[in-house]
Formats: sequence, structure tokens, C-alpha cells
Amino acid sequence: MKRILWLLIFILVNVKVVWAQDSQSVLYVPLIGITSVPNPLALQKGPGKITYNYAVKNFLVETPLTNVRVVDDVCNPVKFVTGDDNDNKMLDYGETWRYSCSTMLSETIQNTATVTGTANSMTATQKAISRVVVGSNNPPPLVSVINVTKVAYPLSLPQQGGEITFTYKVTNPGVVPLGDVVISDNKCKDMSGKLGDTNGNNFLDPNEVWIYSCTMNLKETTTNVVSVSGYANGLIAASNASITVKVDQSSPAFPMTGGNNNNLNMVIWETMIVVLIVLVIIYILKRKLKGK
Repeated sequence: MKRILWLLIFILVNVKVVWAQDSQSVLYVPLIGITSVPNPLALQKGPGKITYNYAVKNFLVETPLTNVRVVDDVCNPVKFVTGDDNDNKMLDYGETWRYSCSTMLSETIQNTATVTGTANSMTATQKAISRVVVGSNNPPPLVSVINVTKVAYPLSLPQQGGEITFTYKVTNPGVVPLGDVVISDNKCKDMSGKLGDTNGNNFLDPNEVWIYSCTMNLKETTTNVVSVSGYANGLIAASNASITVKVDQSSPAFPMTGGNNNNLNMVIWETMIVVLIVLVIIYILKRKLKGK
């Protein structure tokens, strides 16, 4: 009897039963958004001074963004104005950081403002595009701006990949309704119809948020780009946003399997052996007790 007990103890100590568990903590992808609105919206009388006003937001609740930087291909330097409410030098969720830049324009021009921020050793990037018309007789406003943000759920995938749903929010931070709004994703093709056209006029009004979604299966780490465009006053407004969804390539999603069905079968058989030995011992003990 003692030998059986010692055998059971030896097996329980040395057999490693590893239960399935969730994968390691998610490596969140940083998400950032920017709008760029010029003031004035047009220079009707010819060359003059323009001030670009930028608003930057962090759409990731879990993680603040650091090293936030805004550059403009038409105007520099871009200066921080306000928005760091707790003065921690990090762009927290719920904050709106505002920047500005002034320059002289002599001709109609389209500018691109780019914002970058860092979280979890990853960099988020997004662009905002606006257009200023110089020397036009048409009444202002002559500028149309559009903005798109993109969120993936889940934000990362285990080794075997899986299904990802992208959600897109399209807004019009300008003052002119936008028509012929088109949205596309270079990797995800099954785009849903829009939600959010509250007055049903098929124009993206400045107070509306149009929401789209798209679902796809990913097997490897993928970066995809969403592009959106719209028209107002004969001008095109365009914006894009990119996001990277990480598929874990370093460790299996379920440590129990080790990525190998043979290991799984071994664990199952070892567990069954332990259970069988326990049942045998219980049976022997019951027989001994009855014999007494």
C-alpha cells in the first residue's frame, strides 16, 4: 500500500498538467486622430496669411500616447497651443491637443498635416488634408475637410490568427456638407453601409459621424489603410488612416498545446493515468476497510 501511495505522489509531483489559458496581455495598437482646418477658409482677394489649426486626439482608452508630434508639408513650425490638461506630457484619452501654424500663401494649395505618437513601443500615424483656394471669386467657404479614424477589435491575435472587425468613424470638421463620400480599405473588402446619416440627405454634415465596419480573417501581422474622400464646392476632401494588427509569431496562443497535437495528446493521457491511479487507490482502500 505504501508503495502505491509513494508512486501516486511521484506522479503528481512530476507530471506537469498545463491548463489552457488566455494568451499574454494584449499589445495595444496606438490610435491617433488629427484634423486640420485653415483660417480663413479661402483667400478671395489673392495672396495672404493663413493659420492652420490642428486638433489631435487619442482614441485608445487603455494607453496614453507619448512623443506626440505634428508636422505640415506646407507650414512650419507647428506649435503646441493647449490641451495637456494634467500637464503630464502624455496625450491621454479624453484630451484634445491643439496646435497652430501660420504661413503666407500666394496660390491655391493643398496641405497635409501628419501626427505621430508612441505607445507600447509602437508608433501611431495619421494624416489630415485640407485645401485653401487663393484668388477665387466664388464665395467662401471653399474648403472641404474630412477625417477618418479606425479601430480594430481585437487589437491583437494569437498565433493561429483569427477574425478581426474594423470600425471606421468618418467626420467632417469643416463647415460645408460633403457629398459623394467614398470609403475603402486596401485589405478589407467587405465594407458595410454607413450609419449616422441622421437627416437622410446623403451628405456628411459637419455635425454627423458616419460609422462603417468591415470583418476579415488574418493569419499574419498586417497593416492596412482606410481611405475616405468627399466633395464640396467642386473640391475633393481626402483622408486616410492606417492600423497594424499583430498576430503573435513568438509563442503559441494556448501554452497547453505547445503548437503540437502530440503534446496535447500526451498531456491528456498523463492526466487520465493520474485519474486512473487515484480511482484504483480509492478502490483498494475501500476493500481494506471492508476487510477490517
